[in-house]
Amino acid sequence: MSPQNKASYGASDQNTRGVSGKFLVIGIVGVLLAAGVFIWSQWNNSSDPDVTASVAGFSDNEDDSIMMNLDVTRDDTSAPAYCIVTAMNYDKAEVGRREAVVAAGGDENTRLRIKVPTREQAVATDVYGCSSVFPSYLDDSTTTED
Repeated sequence: MSPQNKASYGASDQNTRGVSGKFLVIGIVGVLLAAGVFIWSQWNNSSDPDVTASVAGFSDNEDDSIMMNLDVTRDDTSAPAYCIVTAMNYDKAEVGRREAVVAAGGDENTRLRIKVPTREQAVATDVYGCSSVFPSYLDDSTTTED
Protein backbone atom coordinates (compact mmCIF):
# COMPACT_ATOMS: atom_id res chain seq x y z
CA MET A 1 0.00 0.00 0.00
CA SER A 2 1.23 3.45 -0.75
CA PRO A 3 1.53 6.11 1.99
CA GLN A 4 -1.42 7.95 0.52
CA ASN A 5 -3.71 4.93 0.92
CA LYS A 6 -2.78 4.57 4.61
CA ALA A 7 -3.66 8.20 5.23
CA SER A 8 -6.91 7.92 3.31
CA TYR A 9 -8.15 4.60 4.59
CA GLY A 10 -6.58 4.53 8.01
CA ALA A 11 -3.88 2.38 9.46
CA SER A 12 -4.15 -0.64 11.70
CA ASP A 13 -4.25 1.72 14.76
CA GLN A 14 -8.01 1.22 15.16
CA ASN A 15 -7.59 -1.34 17.97
CA THR A 16 -5.74 1.13 20.20
CA ARG A 17 -8.43 3.79 19.68
CA GLY A 18 -11.15 1.36 20.74
CA VAL A 19 -9.32 0.39 23.95
CA SER A 20 -8.71 3.98 25.05
CA GLY A 21 -12.36 4.82 24.31
CA LYS A 22 -13.47 1.91 26.50
CA PHE A 23 -11.28 3.15 29.35
CA LEU A 24 -12.73 6.64 28.95
CA VAL A 25 -16.31 5.37 29.14
CA ILE A 26 -15.50 3.15 32.15
CA GLY A 27 -13.83 6.12 33.88
CA ILE A 28 -16.79 8.43 33.26
CA VAL A 29 -19.26 5.82 34.51
CA GLY A 30 -17.11 5.25 37.62
CA VAL A 31 -16.94 8.97 38.40
CA LEU A 32 -20.71 9.34 37.93
CA LEU A 33 -21.39 6.38 40.23
CA ALA A 34 -19.05 7.73 42.92
CA ALA A 35 -20.67 11.18 42.69
CA GLY A 36 -24.13 9.62 42.94
CA VAL A 37 -23.21 7.63 46.04
CA PHE A 38 -21.66 10.72 47.67
CA ILE A 39 -24.67 12.93 46.93
CA TRP A 40 -27.09 10.29 48.19
CA SER A 41 -25.17 9.78 51.45
CA GLN A 42 -24.96 13.54 52.10
CA TRP A 43 -28.67 13.98 51.44
CA ASN A 44 -29.54 10.98 53.62
CA ASN A 45 -27.44 12.27 56.54
CA SER A 46 -28.78 15.82 56.37
CA SER A 47 -32.44 15.16 55.61
CA ASP A 48 -33.31 13.34 58.85
CA PRO A 49 -31.33 14.71 61.81
CA ASP A 50 -31.23 12.60 64.97
CA VAL A 51 -30.92 15.69 67.21
CA THR A 52 -32.87 18.94 66.84
CA ALA A 53 -33.15 22.01 69.02
CA SER A 54 -35.07 25.25 69.24
CA VAL A 55 -34.70 28.42 71.27
CA ALA A 56 -37.29 28.53 74.06
CA GLY A 57 -36.48 32.05 75.22
CA PHE A 58 -33.59 34.14 76.45
CA SER A 59 -32.82 36.88 78.93
CA ASP A 60 -30.15 39.57 78.99
CA ASN A 61 -27.40 39.36 81.61
CA GLU A 62 -25.52 42.20 83.26
CA ASP A 63 -22.10 40.78 82.46
CA ASP A 64 -20.97 40.07 78.91
CA SER A 65 -23.31 37.14 78.32
CA ILE A 66 -26.88 36.19 77.54
CA MET A 67 -28.92 33.38 79.12
CA MET A 68 -30.96 31.17 76.81
CA ASN A 69 -33.37 28.27 77.18
CA LEU A 70 -32.81 25.53 74.64
CA ASP A 71 -35.27 22.69 73.94
CA VAL A 72 -33.36 19.66 72.60
CA THR A 73 -35.08 16.62 71.06
CA ARG A 74 -33.08 13.40 70.56
CA ASP A 75 -34.12 10.20 68.83
CA ASP A 76 -31.70 8.11 70.92
CA THR A 77 -31.48 9.14 74.57
CA SER A 78 -28.84 6.50 75.36
CA ALA A 79 -26.27 8.55 73.42
CA PRO A 80 -25.06 12.06 74.30
CA ALA A 81 -25.66 14.95 71.92
CA TYR A 82 -24.53 18.55 71.55
CA CYS A 83 -25.74 21.75 69.94
CA ILE A 84 -23.88 24.88 68.94
CA VAL A 85 -25.75 28.01 70.01
CA THR A 86 -25.04 31.61 69.07
CA ALA A 87 -25.77 35.07 70.42
CA MET A 88 -26.45 37.95 68.01
CA ASN A 89 -26.44 41.73 68.19
CA TYR A 90 -28.93 44.20 66.64
CA ASP A 91 -27.31 43.78 63.21
CA LYS A 92 -27.80 39.98 63.44
CA ALA A 93 -24.03 39.53 63.61
CA GLU A 94 -22.73 36.71 65.80
CA VAL A 95 -21.25 38.10 69.03
CA GLY A 96 -21.01 34.84 71.02
CA ARG A 97 -20.99 31.08 70.55
CA ARG A 98 -21.03 28.03 72.78
CA GLU A 99 -21.43 24.25 72.59
CA ALA A 100 -24.22 22.84 74.76
CA VAL A 101 -23.88 19.17 75.70
CA VAL A 102 -26.79 16.90 76.61
CA ALA A 103 -25.46 13.89 78.50
CA ALA A 104 -26.71 10.39 77.73
CA GLY A 105 -29.91 9.34 79.49
CA GLY A 106 -32.91 11.39 80.45
CA ASP A 107 -35.95 12.20 78.37
CA GLU A 108 -36.30 12.50 74.62
CA ASN A 109 -37.10 16.22 75.10
CA THR A 110 -34.72 18.15 77.34
CA ARG A 111 -34.57 21.84 78.25
CA LEU A 112 -31.17 23.38 78.95
CA ARG A 113 -30.49 26.80 80.43
CA ILE A 114 -27.25 28.02 78.87
CA LYS A 115 -25.08 31.05 79.55
CA VAL A 116 -23.55 32.20 76.26
CA PRO A 117 -20.53 34.52 76.70
CA THR A 118 -20.52 37.51 74.33
CA ARG A 119 -18.01 40.14 73.21
CA GLU A 120 -20.68 42.86 73.03
CA GLN A 121 -24.34 43.29 73.93
CA ALA A 122 -26.49 40.46 72.56
CA VAL A 123 -30.19 40.88 71.79
CA ALA A 124 -31.08 37.42 70.46
CA THR A 125 -29.97 33.80 70.41
CA ASP A 126 -30.11 31.07 67.79
CA VAL A 127 -29.22 27.42 67.22
CA TYR A 128 -26.40 26.90 64.71
CA GLY A 129 -26.82 23.12 64.62
CA CYS A 130 -26.90 19.87 66.60
CA SER A 131 -25.32 16.44 66.31
CA SER A 132 -24.69 13.20 68.14
CA VAL A 133 -21.22 12.87 66.57
CA PHE A 134 -18.78 14.66 68.87
CA PRO A 135 -15.63 16.51 67.80
CA SER A 136 -12.46 15.33 69.53
CA TYR A 137 -12.11 18.47 71.69
CA LEU A 138 -15.59 18.22 73.28
CA ASP A 139 -16.24 16.13 76.41
CA ASP A 140 -19.46 14.13 75.96
CA SER A 141 -19.82 13.01 79.59
CA THR A 142 -21.18 16.21 81.16
CA THR A 143 -23.82 18.79 80.46
CA THR A 144 -23.22 22.51 80.04
CA GLU A 145 -26.46 23.42 81.74
CA ASP A 146 -26.05 26.53 83.92
